[in-house]
Amino acid sequence: MSKTAQLGLGMGGPTLLMHDGDACSNVQGYAVQALEECVFSQFDLDFTPQHIIEGSSHIITAVTNANNEFTVADVSVFAVGDRVLIKTNGATAAPTNLLTQDQIYYIQAIDTASNEFTISNLRGGSALAIGSDGTGYEGVATVAKLANQKTNSRGDFTITGGAKLEVTNQVSGNSDMFDTDGDEDVKIPKGMTIYLPVTAITLTTGACIVYTKK
Repeated sequence: MSKTAQLGLGMGGPTLLMHDGDACSNVQGYAVQALEECVFSQFDLDFTPQHIIEGSSHIITAVTNANNEFTVADVSVFAVGDRVLIKTNGATAAPTNLLTQDQIYYIQAIDTASNEFTISNLRGGSALAIGSDGTGYEGVATVAKLANQKTNSRGDFTITGGAKLEVTNQVSGNSDMFDTDGDEDVKIPKGMTIYLPVTAITLTTGACIVYTKK
């Protein structure tokens, strides 16, 4: 890809040449090219979901684990079946059974009288049971409706004798997807280029190029 094309895609940032013992952090990398066989003791990725939000985010003002409900100032902005993104925004601990990372859920039921709602892992599924209210979660976490991003002109994918396929999770792993502890260092063979949203790496041995976004 030419430099002009990279710039057009927002990928024409600084290119980092790294060698034995080099490290980088706080980068917006999108690809790593191994000039020699590379061994990394750190290989962190950006796992932030990239989704288009309809309207604005709404603060979750309360969590009631007794009835699995979340409270917002105005629940009328949501409807049963809406696909929503719940962000923890640095809360110390999410309510039990909710992921600590930002995650997609579906509105399962709504109580307009009390501005409360329940969520499900699947559209039309049962309410997700919450075992605690979380710590530092109320007044910090937010919920936002996601835009309908269907782009398949042929309709939804289906399987014979089955239900419509639902994608609820982003392929993201965790912030250090390779768990580079002990003997689990990342190795990339010479000549290989991998395309991943790199944020911080430490190169133990080898030489590589890190391509970043502008």
